[in-house]
Amino acid sequence: MRCVQCGTELAAAVRGRPRRYCSRSCQARAYRARKDGGGLNRRSTPRSERARGELDRATIVRSAIRLADGEGLAAVSMRAVAASNDVAAMALYRHVSGKDELVRAMVDVVLAEYRPPERNSCGWRAELEHQARQEWALYQRHPWVLSVLASTRPPLGGSVLALVDRSMTALAGHFDADTSLSVYLLVSGYVQGMALLLTAEEEAVRGTGVGYERWWSTRRDHLVGTAGGRYPWLAEVASEARLDDWFEFGLQRVLDGIGARL
Repeated sequence: MRCVQCGTELAAAVRGRPRRYCSRSCQARAYRARKDGGGLNRRSTPRSERARGELDRATIVRSAIRLADGEGLAAVSMRAVAASNDVAAMALYRHVSGKDELVRAMVDVVLAEYRPPERNSCGWRAELEHQARQEWALYQRHPWVLSVLASTRPPLGGSVLALVDRSMTALAGHFDADTSLSVYLLVSGYVQGMALLLTAEEEAVRGTGVGYERWWSTRRDHLVGTAGGRYPWLAEVASEARLDDWFEFGLQRVLDGIGARL
């Protein structure tokens, strides 16, 4: 008889019902798995045991990121990630305690994609500008991260704290800590607000197959023809609206405002 959670050989019970778990820890993991929808799949146990040596935490996290990138964070569940690795959901609980820990690990991995600024760039404005562009690029690669970080209760792991610390360090000597944090939130909040357009566009493309440039081009021509007399500015608006251009314009104005405060 083996533990249904980890597969450890169990000693035969002297009396009463046969044991199912080797420890209370395994019993707790099994409970969390059932709560998250993983369940106990006896038919999957051999498959899980074969994969035990191949599956690790890094593989699980990478699989979850691919799933979130392709289908959104809502598509990420312990069962879905297990299926993408061809193992039973129970196998994941040997490496992560549940979806919350998995999402935190996913955020740590994608934030590690940060690229430092060029050596010749210095000063608070150059640093904040670089940080903002890095965050904007992050949301373009992984739109699902926005829903995790744009929160009053983000995961406070080392990667998130390092993200904030880079801006706080650049502002040291210009503002006190409370004001520096407010400046960081101002810049990051602007980036996240614009990134809402990215996530909305991703969902629209997934649902319609039509990109924003094509959508805007056809509707602009129609609006100019039907409402151009009432709204003459429509004829002057560029036919190609680009989110990156809007983002850069707004970013510079935000930094101008911080500079004026200094």
